[in-house]
Amino acid sequence: MAKPKKKRKLPIASEPAETQPEYKGVLTTEPESLAAAVLSSETVAGAEPATCACPFAAAAGGERPSAGALISAEGTPTVIAQGRWHRWLPDLFKVALALAVIVVAAAIWYKPPLIRSDFPYVSYRFNGQRASDAVIYRPLAMPTRYYIAMPRLLAGRYEWFAVDRRREVVALTEAPRHRFFGKHAVKRSDPLGLDLEFRKLDGSEWQIHFLEDSIVFSNALLSVRMDTNRHEAR
Repeated sequence: MAKPKKKRKLPIASEPAETQPEYKGVLTTEPESLAAAVLSSETVAGAEPATCACPFAAAAGGERPSAGALISAEGTPTVIAQGRWHRWLPDLFKVALALAVIVVAAAIWYKPPLIRSDFPYVSYRFNGQRASDAVIYRPLAMPTRYYIAMPRLLAGRYEWFAVDRRREVVALTEAPRHRFFGKHAVKRSDPLGLDLEFRKLDGSEWQIHFLEDSIVFSNALLSVRMDTNRHEAR
């Protein structure tokens, strides 16, 4: 009795593996190398070339961008520099403003300018004639100092007086020789002038009185009065 023949199993043909596009070059994170690798990749046989959607794609006309164009397209160094300047500008402005204030304050302290003032009220009597056309100046940063300018030279010697209320000193002084932005100014280190207390000039002794609401200094020829009330000065 013949044996039945065994059926041979035919081998199942395996499906062809999908061919992946082969990229020539080495994987890298550098922009220039990445762009070169993408642009030089080989497409699948018989398929149309794939278009690259990355920022390093070729420009219109199918031309490949150069390395310099790729770097400039990113603009990273320029953005970083602009960001730093935007952060530093407010701080630099504050520093410059603070330095300017310090310089101006130091200049005013060293050479205070004389500011014309209407207070206290000044009047004087010369040769029996009363007048109120004298001008009083107050130096900045020196709240207890006053300078009085007569309208003209009186008796050949009296034109400028300096009054220090804190020290209770009245002095005959010269016209200010310094300037601060066009204004009369005095140096803090300059001497006040010739102290008039008990000083004999023009045949008489100067008398100086620092009262609560007025300052009066006089001799037989000239009398000057500084008052906090206008009616007293008249």
